[in-house]
Amino acid sequence: MPADEKLAREYHELVGALDVLTTLREELEQWVEEAQDDSKQEALENVLGHVESMETQYKKRRDEAQRRLGTIS
Repeated sequence: MPADEKLAREYHELVGALDVLTTLREELEQWVEEAQDDSKQEALENVLGHVESMETQYKKRRDEAQRRLGTIS
């Protein structure tokens, strides 16, 4: 597989993963708001923080892949 096709595939996979992470983050934010027990809220906030961190890293990877695709075109 040529490098540009591999990079395009990686970019689209990252976009798809970000869609999933964004949906998950939005659901977790709602669950945190609805949590009535402090321990549940804290646990959900910890998971939410992890998802947000993953989302940030995937955005960086996506942006880098997009930048590299722009230099190939």
